[in-house]
Amino acid sequence: MPNYHLERLSRENYISSLETIEDPRTLRFANMSLTWWDKQFGWYTQGCIALTDEENTHLSYIFFKIDRYKEYITVHNIFTQYSMRRNGYAHELLKMVFDFAITENVKRFKLTSISNSLDFYLSMGFTYWGVNSVGDYYCDLPMPLNGLDGVESMTESSDTATLIGKKFETIHAKVVDNETNLSDSKTVTYKNDVEKMGESYMLNELMDIKN
Repeated sequence: MPNYHLERLSRENYISSLETIEDPRTLRFANMSLTWWDKQFGWYTQGCIALTDEENTHLSYIFFKIDRYKEYITVHNIFTQYSMRRNGYAHELLKMVFDFAITENVKRFKLTSISNSLDFYLSMGFTYWGVNSVGDYYCDLPMPLNGLDGVESMTESSDTATLIGKKFETIHAKVVDNETNLSDSKTVTYKNDVEKMGESYMLNELMDIKN
């Protein structure tokens, strides 16, 4: 069994780590994540964590933030360079971060997913309430007591009201009518994605609660 650990990266350490990434597409995304984090939060906050092996090789990266009231952990970016994909590194990293959030008594988690990332999150039981203002799929759910491994059983066994909790207004404001404002090309992708997600896409259930 591999012995992974989490390493918190400073901005300097993150930039140094990126020098090991050979895939141009991954490197562009990694640099985009750097620029976005600089602008939105700065590295005085939690910043980036890397899944690291016994040889101190950085296998996968995640940017996340826990708010001061520990109401949410928000996952902003998670990525693995192309040559290291298909090894379960991103899943293991997310699992360990969720476990950390549980020790911090975080109540809920949220993230957005682009179309290309849906398969990754759907495989773990994530559900979505709609699309946000830029057309990304919006997830906002309670944190299961057993972390990432409990997401699928939670979403399968819980009713809509339980999954929403006291966050209806927050969730509704994020997704209301956004699917009607997509471009023609994004609408085609959206319709295909909704078919793929099936019961994991819960916009109708959210609207039923509203009505």
